[in-house]
Amino acid sequence: MIPFMNATSLLDLLNKWKAHLFTIGIITIIASIIFSGPTFIQPKYKSYAIIYPSNIIPYAGESPTEQMLQVLQSDDIRRDMFKKFNLAKHYDIDTSKDKYYMSHLINSYNENVTFDRNEFQSVQVDVLDVDPFMAAAMVDTIIDLMNKKAKSLQREKSEEIVKILKIQLDRKKSEMDSMENVVKNLRTSYGIISYDNQAREITREYYQILGSRGNPQALTEAHQLMQNLQEHGGEFVSINEHLWRVRGMYNDIKSQYENAIKDVEKILTYSNIITSPYPADKKTYPIRWLIVVISTLSTVLLSFIVLGIIDRKKNSL
Repeated sequence: MIPFMNATSLLDLLNKWKAHLFTIGIITIIASIIFSGPTFIQPKYKSYAIIYPSNIIPYAGESPTEQMLQVLQSDDIRRDMFKKFNLAKHYDIDTSKDKYYMSHLINSYNENVTFDRNEFQSVQVDVLDVDPFMAAAMVDTIIDLMNKKAKSLQREKSEEIVKILKIQLDRKKSEMDSMENVVKNLRTSYGIISYDNQAREITREYYQILGSRGNPQALTEAHQLMQNLQEHGGEFVSINEHLWRVRGMYNDIKSQYENAIKDVEKILTYSNIITSPYPADKKTYPIRWLIVVISTLSTVLLSFIVLGIIDRKKNSL
């Protein structure tokens, strides 16, 4: 405490000045009680809520809780709170004369509004204010704004996915229509409907007609169909198989597209409220007894050190 004094000297000094230190302590206690009262320090009340993330899709390596914290601390929510509760006026900040009013407003907001993640991965929203009802209302509003912001981000992301999938869907539809037109043309122009079945049946029919010396017209028709199958059958099979694959891809993209549209249109909540806010009936700040104790101890200690220095100087003369 006083490095140039030993324990005996400190006890002697304490005994010598005990009346003065006692008086200083009493005066400090009285002054601390007075100056920590509502006349000098306006009491503040705390309202809080504990919320758990729900339906939040995190970005990169963030957890849903970290994503929720990022949303809660966003500029959009802070600006909306400034406007809704007229916090500049509430915090006695003159926006017309104060050049740095926005910095002061942000600092005041950050001092009174805090967000903390607890060990169970939920988030606690704390608001300190001179009005307990306003503190509770601010917590409620922050949660509501968080849900709206999370919904906006989720919808924006889903709308981007919808646009991408729509482009892919249109391309596959165009590709599918083009191949269907080719297949349709092969069917109408060359009579090819099912290559495998037709090739087997027309071969059998052709040789039956040929062996029985049957209808020449039927033989000509069978011969023409066989020729069509030989010339265009490979193209028909290739396009038909590719068309089958494209239809499968088209159906997959269509399913994803419909789900993405549902994501855009659905209404979700992005927080589960574990503990709801309520207007506090007991002030949180200042902690009067703590102010009195700290003020008294620090003042008495400082006085003791000063008296020790003065006493040593007198003794050295």
